[in-house]
Amino acid sequence: MPDNETARALLGVVVFLALGWLLSENRRALPWRPVLIGLACQVALALLLTKVPAITAAFAAATHAVDALQAASRAGSSFMFGYLGGGRAPFSVEDPGAAFIFAFQALPAILLVGALSALLWHWKVLIWIVRAAAWAFGKLFGVSGPVGVSTSACVFLGMVEAPLLIKPFLPRLTRAEIFIIMVDGLSVIGGSMMIVLGSLISAKVPNAFSHLLIASLISTPMAIGMARLIIPGESSAAHEPIVLASPYRSSLEALTFGTLDAVKMVLNIAGLLIVFVGLIALINMGLGAIPHAGAPLTLGAILGWLLTPIVWLTGAPLSDLQTVGAILGTKVAANEVVAYSDMMALPPGALTPKSLLILTYALGSFGNVGSVAILIGSLSSMAPDKVGEVVELGFKALAAAFLTICMTATIMGLIGG
Repeated sequence: MPDNETARALLGVVVFLALGWLLSENRRALPWRPVLIGLACQVALALLLTKVPAITAAFAAATHAVDALQAASRAGSSFMFGYLGGGRAPFSVEDPGAAFIFAFQALPAILLVGALSALLWHWKVLIWIVRAAAWAFGKLFGVSGPVGVSTSACVFLGMVEAPLLIKPFLPRLTRAEIFIIMVDGLSVIGGSMMIVLGSLISAKVPNAFSHLLIASLISTPMAIGMARLIIPGESSAAHEPIVLASPYRSSLEALTFGTLDAVKMVLNIAGLLIVFVGLIALINMGLGAIPHAGAPLTLGAILGWLLTPIVWLTGAPLSDLQTVGAILGTKVAANEVVAYSDMMALPPGALTPKSLLILTYALGSFGNVGSVAILIGSLSSMAPDKVGEVVELGFKALAAAFLTICMTATIMGLIGG
């Protein structure tokens, strides 16, 4: 019987929603409206952002703008670090890929994007975008103002920075609303990391930044729907208007403090990468010492076996299930940078174009164990009274975000595959 990838993907959409229902704290109170709206918005946005010529042209222009940002960042990093930062090498380079140094050529882009984001916030450009998106989410999903602001800002600012906008309201939010904020933060990628990951995978994925941005945009409504499915609940009484204003007194101050904040982010990312890559290597050494027929055991191979059924449900070609599952498992256990690096290390032709598309979207979020710890720490510091709830919801939010990003990858496989 021939394999029907479309039928598997459609089944996958149903199964992922069913798994969310099984995780629900109140299965009888099925919030069908936000779930169906989240799914409808996800499909509609995917079609709109990938099939409408005017919009795809706009995303192509955005990709050129990102290329300009990367070139500008490379100018600054090469000035500081010479050929290590992307400048002209004083010797011949046989393998350009081997000359790419993540710390000196990718991470510096965060500094530039952080400064520009602060400047755009000061100029009220991002403020108006966040207000419009928050209003739309409030109308569609019935979420309160603080939740709408945090979820709409997450794509632009990141999972830690977005809740800071509503810090005074966090202690008054319900458990269900805190959960929405956590699930959304783990289901998307913030603006600065999009630039970094886009540069990392651009050699294998054309228009990489566009794909990452689309992944976050279409995951956001489903993240709200999935969160409402798993923890149904009413909105809090925090409905008074939220004042979004610039904390900076001038454009120069915005650039300065945006850069300084980005420096902290770069150091955090570098430290986490060193630790997680080292831990994976250590685990693989231990697994390799276990007597085993055939190739040595690795964490990637084990995760690949465990996640093969999930990848099967996304509609990925049968020949790629193990490979896609292994990299997806690495992303959950480590982080998206390590997973995308593993994807880039695959030999040419290792994945079919459809599997590469599905994997690109499946990896496009902060949904991993390390991010859960960061999110718990940041929300607990902002709302100490909510520490118990935040800690309790951590891994449940990771599961919800995983289901959300699987929905995103499945739908994009259906539309673009």
